[in-house]
Amino acid sequence: MSSVVPLFERPISPTERLYLAMQTLAPPFAIQLVIQGTGSIDERDLSVAVAGASESCPGARLVRRGERWVDSGIAPPVVVAAEHSLSDAPLDDHPMLSRPLDPEHGPTCEVLLLGSARNTLVLRAFHGVMDGRGLHLWAAEVFRLLRGERTLGARDAIADHSLVESLGVDGKPTALLPTARSPFGRARPAPGEPDFLWRRRTVDGISPAVVARIADLITTAVGGKTRIMVPVDLRRHDKDLRSTANLALPLFLDAVPGDGWSRIHARLLRGMVESRELGEMNNGGLQKMPVWMARAILRTGMSVGARTGGNLVSAIVSHTGTVDLDELSCDGFSASEVWGLPVHTGMVPLSIAVLEARGRTELVVSCRNGAGIGPRLERLLDDITGALETQTEGQPAETEPSPPGPTVTSVFGDLVRDAPDALAAIGPDGRLSYGELDARADVVAAELRARGVRRGDVVALLARRTLDAVVGHLGILKAGAAFLALDPKHPDERIIGILADSGVRHCVTERASSERAAFGDTDVLVVDDLPHSGAEKAADVATPDDLVYVTYTSGSTGRPKGVQVEHRGIVNLMRSATDWYRLGPETRYAHYHTQAADMACAALLLPLLSGGAVVLIPDDVNHLVLSEMLEGPTVNTMMVTPSLLEVIVRLELRPEGMRAVSIGGEALHGPLAARARDLLGPECRLLNSYGPAEMSIVCTAQVLDDEPSAAALPVPIGSPAADTTIHLLDRDRAPVPDGEVGELYFGGPQVARGYLNRPEVTAERFVTLAAGERCYRTGDLARRLPGGALEFAGRVDSQVKIRGNRVEPGEVQAAVEQHPLVARAAVVAVRRAERGDNILAAYVVGTAEAGGAELAQQLRAFLAQKVPAYMIPAEIHVVDEIPMTANGKLDSAALSADTAAAGPGTDAGSGPEPEAARRHEHEIAAIWAKVLVVDVSTLRADSDFFALGGDSLASVEMLSQVSRTVIGRAGEAAFVAELDDLVHHLTLGRVCAAAARAQGLGDLA
Repeated sequence: MSSVVPLFERPISPTERLYLAMQTLAPPFAIQLVIQGTGSIDERDLSVAVAGASESCPGARLVRRGERWVDSGIAPPVVVAAEHSLSDAPLDDHPMLSRPLDPEHGPTCEVLLLGSARNTLVLRAFHGVMDGRGLHLWAAEVFRLLRGERTLGARDAIADHSLVESLGVDGKPTALLPTARSPFGRARPAPGEPDFLWRRRTVDGISPAVVARIADLITTAVGGKTRIMVPVDLRRHDKDLRSTANLALPLFLDAVPGDGWSRIHARLLRGMVESRELGEMNNGGLQKMPVWMARAILRTGMSVGARTGGNLVSAIVSHTGTVDLDELSCDGFSASEVWGLPVHTGMVPLSIAVLEARGRTELVVSCRNGAGIGPRLERLLDDITGALETQTEGQPAETEPSPPGPTVTSVFGDLVRDAPDALAAIGPDGRLSYGELDARADVVAAELRARGVRRGDVVALLARRTLDAVVGHLGILKAGAAFLALDPKHPDERIIGILADSGVRHCVTERASSERAAFGDTDVLVVDDLPHSGAEKAADVATPDDLVYVTYTSGSTGRPKGVQVEHRGIVNLMRSATDWYRLGPETRYAHYHTQAADMACAALLLPLLSGGAVVLIPDDVNHLVLSEMLEGPTVNTMMVTPSLLEVIVRLELRPEGMRAVSIGGEALHGPLAARARDLLGPECRLLNSYGPAEMSIVCTAQVLDDEPSAAALPVPIGSPAADTTIHLLDRDRAPVPDGEVGELYFGGPQVARGYLNRPEVTAERFVTLAAGERCYRTGDLARRLPGGALEFAGRVDSQVKIRGNRVEPGEVQAAVEQHPLVARAAVVAVRRAERGDNILAAYVVGTAEAGGAELAQQLRAFLAQKVPAYMIPAEIHVVDEIPMTANGKLDSAALSADTAAAGPGTDAGSGPEPEAARRHEHEIAAIWAKVLVVDVSTLRADSDFFALGGDSLASVEMLSQVSRTVIGRAGEAAFVAELDDLVHHLTLGRVCAAAARAQGLGDLA
């Protein structure tokens, strides 16, 4: 005897148990999607398509079996009602829209084909088996089959509670009490009147922040404190999830008249960023009761709400997204409009479903009926449609000039309103609260606007890591512009080149850098010269698709390119970063990065958009700075490269109180990750993060909660940020199987706009895939591991990461070849196995008059005036020729280092105490040999640290060891300060002389 194995089943979730209780209290308790168009749909074709779509989406065939939903295997029926059209009767009295659906025996879903023309389709689902987004998935599958296309399927057997559990969230739910007032007071329908009303309105145009605007008008209608429930689709937390189940949880927005839609919208954004909906999974306890008991309690609640006007919430406002009408069309039928009917629920007096399609906004309202409520509902809808039409006509709101969507400035503004006295920035020159920072930024914004800066402009910012710099960043944003941050430590040629390439007309700076900012006709604004308050509150004019910043990265042609990052990308990053990095009011995020890199944007924006504080580190990284950051009492969050992490581990620092450390910028390998895990301790969240600048800083992360493997393998770069799509493609842009290497393409809201003033490079890197999705082509190779995490597997080109900075060897080569004594050059990346990092090696053919060692020395000084320090090759080899392969490419294997330049000549002025310096030479030379991995016998007083393969991070380790083993605590600060200016001319003799002088100062102390 055989038994039939169910094709598909899943447990009934706690939320769905409530819907089962409501099913007999407010029938039909159904989600309904209406599609109307021109032409007609054949009944037989539709039946076949519905059956096929329900095979690919088995959630449409569910029936209840005890505590589980089980696939009945029976396709939902197609009901043809030629005698009925939606114009025959009011929606709330239409017989076909009130047909019951039976969760016990089925069907729980059905399709109606209405009207003599057969051009109205209604897909219906009992809300216990589907939500609005699930119904859309099923509808799209039906029309794919009607068009003869293959289905995509939605077979994930997951419910809301299991998804929330998988995300590891255990938040505190909102306390709900029956105190929220109805917009219409008591609801007692007259005999013969329907218990509920449906009303529909259509608005031409798409209105930004439509949910907040509607909530504001409902609050006005209530006339007092209002609580609005906004369902949030949980699929945003798992972009690959395809399920038709009920995967929505509420965000609750409290408002009072006068708040305005912008404040309500800011609260909504804040809730989305913090994923507050996940904490509402088990709210009220009704979900755990038997259905009959929950039904009795709900019946009482409905009766009390109708009699008294007191409710758990005043209204539900649900935005089900944007629908492409072409996806709901087929041969012979062209969809012209689509709208959703909200569920009638007696627990809530008013429910509004919002849907956008082809430039129109569809609003359908379900309302608890009663004497006089119909006309009052019509007046409220008049107010709502009037307000939305005003916005879509492009007329600016007179009283609400704030941004119409999620932006960096709106989220920051909400934090200022909520906690103006909270600490926002800690610097060497003092501290700023959120309120103080906001006031000072308003002054900068007002001055910029007075000088002609408008929304969408790009404004340069040249300043050190100071409070003035933070004020400048926020002031630029509050003026509606985007900031282009420059590093004063970069050479003039680099700064001038970027200013010229970007075409900026304004530069915000500090007094110390003001002369360098005065390039051409650039208007220079010195923050130091401005008052700290007194400006009118800056109107928030930015929109989600406006730029928030531009950051320049290396270019393969020798010309750097400016990446344009939009507000929507940073706001979307915050949705994941808040959890990844444990961001919140307690966050103290170290900002020690070069201001010109996107890691600096992370250090500035992540804390300031989460209620935390940015900690400004004024000095360049050395062992004293690292010790203060990691072992001091202030910093508890930071982002480091693997190269710097290696130095930290070697220095044997002992961090205390670190909340989160993100590792990124280079490939991370198991042994270093394991040592870092041991160093930072179990209380610190350790992550491996990945993200090109073109993907709004970070787009994937791997939390290293468990002990990382010490095997010499790459650590996975993890899973994507919210709503970020990943494609691993071959050369033909076809997907590669899991486990195989492919090129990484990313889609989603974090994809940058493109490169500033570089349309040809933008077109090359920002591509549209066959399915129509705009993606960024990274050039990175990766494979998908079992479990779904990504593993970095190299590059498709020569690009390399040097100390976390993206470098194109071609750009460095172009700079080298500008030297008058260089006839030809090649620059390649070399991986140092002993340290696990990358360095640049330059191979140079000199002109007839060039000498080997002298040319290498001159090149270092020459490049220091052209490119940042991390782009100066660690090795410079003077060769007779640069070998090429038969294909005309550089033959790296044939390159010879026989004539490698040693370093500068003997340094006659290495110090005033040559005898004391010589006493330390052997000890310091041994340290050099260990750090550089060279034979100590080859070192001389004129040996150059950088010519021997050292870089700035290796010098941190070297100077730290010299300080601790030779000089001692009393003199190490003087020692480090003296050598700060020798970053391009660090010889053994100079270090020994500086050590002798510092030790002498220590002895005097």
